[in-house]
Amino acid sequence: MAYKSELLTYYESFGQNRAAELARLNQIISAGGTAIIAALPGFGKSHASRLMAAEVKRRGGSVIVVVCSRSQPDQLDDRGTGPADLLIVEDAHLLDLDDIRRLSRLAMDETRSVLITLDPAPPSSCPREQECRREMKWLWSEGGVERIDLGGVGYDEAQAIIDAVPSAKPLPIDVVTKARILMLADGNPRLLEELTREELYRGTYSARQQNLLLGPSQLSPRIIDFVRPRLQDLGADEEYGLITLGRLGSTPFLRATRIIGHGPLRSLLRRGLVAHDPRTPDCVAVSQLYAGAALALQVEENPFEAQHAAETVILHDASKGTHLSASECAFVAEYLMNNPSHDPLEDMTIPEVAELFARAARRANENGMPGSAMMFAHRSLAYSPTAKGVEELSRCLVKQGKFVEALNVIEKTEVPHGDAIEDAKFLSWWMQVLVKHNRSKRHLELMDAEARSWGTVDGVLDEWNAFMSARAAMMLTNYADGVRRMERIASDESTSATSVLRALAELMPCYVYLGRTNDFESALNSGRGPSSPEISGLDGPRRRDRTGHVTEFIMQASFVRAASGHDRAALAREIESYALRMVDTADEYGMALVNLAAGHLAIEQTQGRRAEAELRRALERVGNGTQTRWTTWMQVLRANALAMIGRHDDALLVEREIRIMARESTPWLSQYSMHLDARMKAYEGDLAGSIAECRAIASMNSPHSRFFSTRALHVAAALGDNLVRIIGQLDALPQGDPAPSTLLLEGHLRSTLEGDADALEAIGTELLSLDFWWEGALALQTASQLYAEAGRYAEKRRSDDKLTPFASRLAEITNGHPNPGDQPTAGASIPRTTAAGTAESVAEARDQVSPRFSSLTSREREITLLAADGHSNAEIAARLFLSVRTVESHILQARSKLGAVRRADLASVIPR
Repeated sequence: MAYKSELLTYYESFGQNRAAELARLNQIISAGGTAIIAALPGFGKSHASRLMAAEVKRRGGSVIVVVCSRSQPDQLDDRGTGPADLLIVEDAHLLDLDDIRRLSRLAMDETRSVLITLDPAPPSSCPREQECRREMKWLWSEGGVERIDLGGVGYDEAQAIIDAVPSAKPLPIDVVTKARILMLADGNPRLLEELTREELYRGTYSARQQNLLLGPSQLSPRIIDFVRPRLQDLGADEEYGLITLGRLGSTPFLRATRIIGHGPLRSLLRRGLVAHDPRTPDCVAVSQLYAGAALALQVEENPFEAQHAAETVILHDASKGTHLSASECAFVAEYLMNNPSHDPLEDMTIPEVAELFARAARRANENGMPGSAMMFAHRSLAYSPTAKGVEELSRCLVKQGKFVEALNVIEKTEVPHGDAIEDAKFLSWWMQVLVKHNRSKRHLELMDAEARSWGTVDGVLDEWNAFMSARAAMMLTNYADGVRRMERIASDESTSATSVLRALAELMPCYVYLGRTNDFESALNSGRGPSSPEISGLDGPRRRDRTGHVTEFIMQASFVRAASGHDRAALAREIESYALRMVDTADEYGMALVNLAAGHLAIEQTQGRRAEAELRRALERVGNGTQTRWTTWMQVLRANALAMIGRHDDALLVEREIRIMARESTPWLSQYSMHLDARMKAYEGDLAGSIAECRAIASMNSPHSRFFSTRALHVAAALGDNLVRIIGQLDALPQGDPAPSTLLLEGHLRSTLEGDADALEAIGTELLSLDFWWEGALALQTASQLYAEAGRYAEKRRSDDKLTPFASRLAEITNGHPNPGDQPTAGASIPRTTAAGTAESVAEARDQVSPRFSSLTSREREITLLAADGHSNAEIAARLFLSVRTVESHILQARSKLGAVRRADLASVIPR
């Protein structure tokens, strides 16, 4: 994957090294040798020793374990270290000098294996401790004992640890929170578990809470106690250096030496609290977790902090012309805001101070801190109006949903122009605001006239106008012409990379809709090149997608690939990779979009609980301010996820919160919205309405999409629609160049009608390989039934074996318990009549509902009876001269009073 984040590759490498070291340890112990396991607290030393002990016992050997403690003499005397095939000495770094010498003699004994675990010792000024460490070091430096340094667990193992933590909550942890936990834990297995528990029980890990740049992080006492031993005996200068580097983030080594001093930095490196950043090898970085804990553990003000030592150095360097990083700008801007006695004009000129505050505002905005960003932006504009300051102030206003105020700031604040790069960035943001806001012709004309007066961005304006014109054609009636114009933009060699990426993002869904699979593949691959520098490269500073075009392309690609089934397994991995990148850059809005992509993929994979968790967290991260297209899709998809897991009332409430969607009525968006509506009706029990919606999708006139029509007809067949008529509709569709998943779904329907078990088994296997689990399992189950009817029991067993991984999900469907993520089942393959539909169960349900029915108001009873007769909400509204919303509200209240009865069950349980 060209734009796969190399962060994921870095975290994956942990596990490879760890696995190799554990394999080497096993060889040494199996051969009767002696070894030392050295690792930081929580990195699995005890776990590794238990594995070795279990292996020795499995071979019939005996094991003695000695757990050492501090300040206790004679822990390794003859009574505690009797004869055994394996002697394990845990936490040997706590032994006193006499016991360390006994340990040396035991380690040299060739009659048995000895396994020693210890923590890498931090530096100490105590002569006694120094002597103990020299004696311990003799074991591997001169005694020939193998020392194995365990690193962190790998990415997949870390994911397994997070997933294995028990939880009372029914919803899983979302992909972004997993990425944050993984980065904070840095491969430490115990810390992974502790952070996961904190998230499950307290939900503590948002970017705002964990970022130290402009304030303290929020850590629970349990986490602080867990990392406290690593922070013991820190000097005041080391503590200040740790917290300062935690606030500044990844910093060049020489720059860090200049800010906190050579001695403290070297000490922190020896302690392992600061490390060289693997993504930028000339930089050093500190774990936000340890820096935050050090700040939380402060009892009194650090003397270096009271002197503002780092701020003074940075401001002095700025006065000498040193270029400050964005984090350094925010760091000193906060100091200047809180210390009005320090006049920055003593160090810098007015334009330089304005630039410093503007860059600080940008950094605060990127880190999800709009309050600080607004203060910095106002201070910047007070010194000197700049395009950067105006942009950051308007970004703060947009995040609060104040589009009119943001446009006023952009349009009415006079700022100097002339730098082509900065002017293009400013214009790009202006365009984004107009796209998000209900733009008028007056605003567009004003932007065009103002930007052309700068004389630096005429080409950018021409490209944007061409793009918007082509997009408008696609939205209205000239769809084919709009696609052709967008293709010209994407193929023109003189077009900028930004415009090319935007055009490709628009073209991908068009190609899938039109059945042009090869063109879709070409557009996807073409877009990966321009987008990869933004998120994959690890050399130099971390890159951010300020224009939004990379994010737009990746989100559009994720949506189309998830819906069409284009290598969903790889897509899931790429979403995890993108989550790591967004956490690494502290991009809160980017994290929300990652949650959206993961939630949409989960819906397409019929995993309702995971989808609901991802989409709920996405909406939490974007807040209630901006209402972009992606925000609206978060709400639409979450309503689907809630209905998928049987929370129909909650789904209805979410639907009511959705503002009228600017659906940008391209055929792709229109038909995909209809497809979601059809599934919502099915989840709510309105099967007839769902089938009607599917038929409407398949019979749309302009122009036909084999992709959407086939998906809709497949759902209709699963709901029990006439299969012969469905095949007739399939035959009438244009051929085109359909995606593999489309051909397989068609083959599923045709083979079901023909009763071809062999074809169904092959199709089911292919669908499973594309991660279409429900469709694949359905095809295999149909094949199994046909094999049984034909007496081909060997083939039936083979088909059943392929179904085994999905048995629990299918059992929930066939036993009448809606799976949290199942789709409607095919009428011929999975029986729709379940135990809940027997006469006895219906009578029992009626007995429970009857007394409650009398508690309904007269209007609620009237509307409920009409709904039980199969009338839709719109039909009831028209019949009773009510609004549809009023009907929905009455039905919601009535179902709640009746004991959360499903709408589909009203006819069978309501007394007549």
